[in-house]
Amino acid sequence: MMRQTIPAGLVAAFLLSACGGGGSGGNAPVQAATTVTYRFTPPKAGAHLVYADRLADTLNNTLNRAADDDVTAVNADGTFTVHEEDPSHDRLVSGAVDQTLYPTDFQYDAAGHVAAQTIDRGATVSHCTYQGSAGAPATLAVGAGWNTQYTETCDGGNGVTYTQSGTLAGVETITIAAGTFSAYKFVSTTTWTFNGITRTESATRWRDASGGDTRTLKMVRSIAYSGGTPAAGAPLTASRELQSYR
Repeated sequence: MMRQTIPAGLVAAFLLSACGGGGSGGNAPVQAATTVTYRFTPPKAGAHLVYADRLADTLNNTLNRAADDDVTAVNADGTFTVHEEDPSHDRLVSGAVDQTLYPTDFQYDAAGHVAAQTIDRGATVSHCTYQGSAGAPATLAVGAGWNTQYTETCDGGNGVTYTQSGTLAGVETITIAAGTFSAYKFVSTTTWTFNGITRTESATRWRDASGGDTRTLKMVRSIAYSGGTPAAGAPLTASRELQSYR
């Protein structure tokens, strides 16, 4: 659940990352699913996941950071909360962009997509809410796709609307720092406009298919800009990989 700490419209760069983000109760698959091969499964309370993030930006800088995710509660209705922070608490700034991973609390609905987040920057605290289905349906067959739209609103400002399409491309075996896993492979494209600049994100995410929690194992993404020049230090590529979990 990596977060940029610049204004709304870029906050959601890794919104659909670790514990949730793969499920939706409302956005119907584009094509009929004859055999369901993916079903969102929420994490267990007390789960702890350690991720490594890497970003490359428009200034040709490469930034590395860690992210610890702790599942702080799983409710009877299936909703759950996650606390995320960089254990080093290092400040990461490139050009005009603050890429620091500040302590963040996330609220997820029972289908696994984010409903709200609160970011504690020390001097200021920001709160964002999300309306709509930010990710794949909660159940999806290999080869099936989805189209969805969701809106992010932060600190009472104007909402930013995201349009996403994607496909469950298959199930494959991947080896990462945390081990070797059977994984669902999701491929998606997300577009949004903020301050007159349109961003198009191309992302691939692998989710655990070995049974139990469908946690994110790995994610890679790239962002293309149009309609203007992005801020110095704006992200071009990013990745997140699970290092360990319990």
